[in-house]
Formats: sequence, structure tokens, C-alpha cells
Amino acid sequence: MIKAFFKDSLLYTFANLFTRGIGFVLLPIYTRVISKHEYGLFDYLTTIGFLLGVIVTLEVTQAIYRFIPEYKETPLKQIKLASTGFWFSLLMYSWPCLICFTYSSELAHLLLDDALYADVIKVTSILFLSNAVLYNFTALMRANLLSKQVVIVSTLNAVFVAGFSLLFVVYFKLGILGLITGQLFGVTLSSIVSFTLVKAWVKFVFCFESLKEMLTFSAPLIFSSIGVVLSMFVDRVMLKEFLGAEHLASYAVAIKIASIVTLLMVGFQSALTPLIYSNYEKAETPRKIAQLFHFYLLAALFSLFVLGFSAQWLVVIVAGTQYTDAVSYVAPLVCSALVSSMYLFFPGLSIAKKTYLIAAVNIFVGVLNVILNYVFIPKYGALGAAFSTLFSVFLALMLNAAYSQKNYEIPVNKVFAFFAFLSSGIIILFLLI
Repeated sequence: MIKAFFKDSLLYTFANLFTRGIGFVLLPIYTRVISKHEYGLFDYLTTIGFLLGVIVTLEVTQAIYRFIPEYKETPLKQIKLASTGFWFSLLMYSWPCLICFTYSSELAHLLLDDALYADVIKVTSILFLSNAVLYNFTALMRANLLSKQVVIVSTLNAVFVAGFSLLFVVYFKLGILGLITGQLFGVTLSSIVSFTLVKAWVKFVFCFESLKEMLTFSAPLIFSSIGVVLSMFVDRVMLKEFLGAEHLASYAVAIKIASIVTLLMVGFQSALTPLIYSNYEKAETPRKIAQLFHFYLLAALFSLFVLGFSAQWLVVIVAGTQYTDAVSYVAPLVCSALVSSMYLFFPGLSIAKKTYLIAAVNIFVGVLNVILNYVFIPKYGALGAAFSTLFSVFLALMLNAAYSQKNYEIPVNKVFAFFAFLSSGIIILFLLI
């Protein structure tokens, strides 16, 4: 399992270093060509897209991850699951598009404070639909352990999105509309390529029995995922509402810099879940997961140290001196990104199909994060948002791990984990002094 993990993890890591790396390299162009206000609005719309992605499809792709490996010996069942999940997602995303096209001016005024952004609302709704299709296809590839195909699609998507975005933003000077339109063109082309790789599973088939099986597993995860979104993304929404789009833009730049760590760690995330579901019944699997978790902690601590002490010059190089207020947000946001992924090493509740407990924990923590942001953003600005998010994701990890260990115990070295977290806290405090 570990050999397969590191093989897939390495592929996913290199792919993401390239794909997300392109976006990071282009950030200095966007922050200098697009106004700070519009860049803040772009990040705000992206955040809304995450929330819609959780609610609209009822998290059906999580069931793809869970059940596709289980039916690897029965291809017909896999086709029913994959096809039903795809058509269900497509159908569910159609009605938000219809609403956005019908009430584009009203939504532009409500969300972006200006009815002139009506076209932005329309194009964004189609982008959300295209992203859902692409995510569905890549989830199917990952569930079947097709890591090379995922890498190909991710790489092409990065190239397509970067190329079209530069064309519309730099050459046609369309601002936020050009940035979103470029992404739409790139994601659409990538979805077409993805379909050629998964067409063996995606047919004109819709099975209500399969849909019921998937939604029975995934529906409770909607509340769980809403909780996760509230923990990870509500800070941006509340920053925009409390302080405006320009303050959100600085916070978004800090998040982009913090996301460097996800470029390195995403290989863990992409490779681990399918392998766990394929091997959890083996006696040696818990011990191997623990080994991977300890390695993750070391890598996370090193990443926090490097990015935390490099934040000053990274912000200036990436976004310019107008974004220097983002420096103090980087370290806590790096830590939040790292901690938010650690739940993957504690799969007990998912394996036991106790998704209602996952939902309860994440909703509780998500609501708590909303309250913390509401209290601390007016007092401490974006720094209050960063630490509210960090506290929330850490609490979510502790609760998820505690319940998961009762169902599928991972032999974690608690002393090692304690000192890793303690060291992270010391680094963050030192950087703020």
C-alpha cells in the first residue's frame, strides 16, 4: 500500500506543482492588471462556488470514492454508479444556472454591489457547472486509481485556463469578466478531454437504485461539508461584508501564498483516500496510515517554517507593495491549510459509514467559526479571521480523530504529534511578535 501511495502521491504532487504553480506564477500579472477591488470580488465568487459545490450535488462524488473501488469486480455496477452520479450532478447544477441567467442583475447587485456585473454572474454560473463536470470525471479516475490520467487532465487544464485567462485579461483587458471567461474556456476543454478517458463508465444510464445507495451515504455528508466550508471559507465572505472587497483581496493573496503548501501536500490527499478504501480490510493498513501521518507532520512543520519566514518577500514579489498587509496572515493560514487535510488519516467514521457523526462534528465547528469570525473580524480585522479559521479546523481535526479512532484505530504516536503541533504554535507566535 505504501509503495502504491508514494507512487500516486508523487505523480499528483508533480502535477499540482505544475498546474497550481502556473496559477501562482500568473498571480503577479493578475494583481497588477486587475484592480484590487475586482480581485477581491473574484475570490468572493470563488468562495461561493465552493459552497454551491457542496450543496447542489448533495456530495454525490464522495459516494463515487466510496463505492467504485468496492465494485471493481462488477463493471456493470460501476457503470450504473458513475453514470447516475454524473447525470444527477449535471441536472442539479442546471437550476442554479437558470436562476443566475434569469436574475443576473439582481444577483450582481446583491453579491457584488453593482448591477453592471450581471454578465459576470452569468458566466460564473456556467463556470461552476463546468467545474462540477470536470470534478466528477477526475473523481471517477481517482476512484479507479488512474493517477496518470488525472495528471494529464490536471496539466492540460492548467495550461488551458492560464492561456485563455491571459488572453482575456491582458490582451482584451476584460478584467474580472475576462478572468472568469478564460477559466470557463479552459475547464470546458479539459472536461472534453476527461470524458474521453472515462467514457467506459459514463453512459446514458440512470439507475434510481444506485442513486439511492449513493445518496444514503453522501447526503449526510452535505451537512458535514457545509461545516467544512464554514470552517474554511466563511472568513472570506464575512471579510467582504465587514471590511470590503479590497481587504478581502489582501487576505486572498495571503491564502494564495499559503496554498503553496497544498501544492506539496495535495499528493497525499489525492492518493490516500482511494488507497484507504481499497485496502482498509488488510491488517497492516492502520500501521501504514500511521507511518504516513507521521511523515506528513514532519513535512507540514518544515513547510510552515519555510513559508512563515519567507512571507515578507513572497508577498511583495507575488502581489506588490500594495498587498504588504497580507504578510501577517500567511503563517496561520498555512497552518490552517495543513491541519484541514489531516482528517484524511483518520478514516474510521467513513469506513463505518457513520457519516451523521462527521456531519455533526463539522456543522458544530462550522457554526463556531461563523461566531468567531463575527466577533473577531470587527476587532482584529483579517488577522482575527485567520486565527478563527485556524482554531476551527484544529478543533474539527481533534473531534473527527477522537470519534474515528473508536471505529478504526490508527496507531498514532501521540507524543510525536503533540510536539509537532506545539512547535507549529511556537513558530506562529514568534512570527507575530
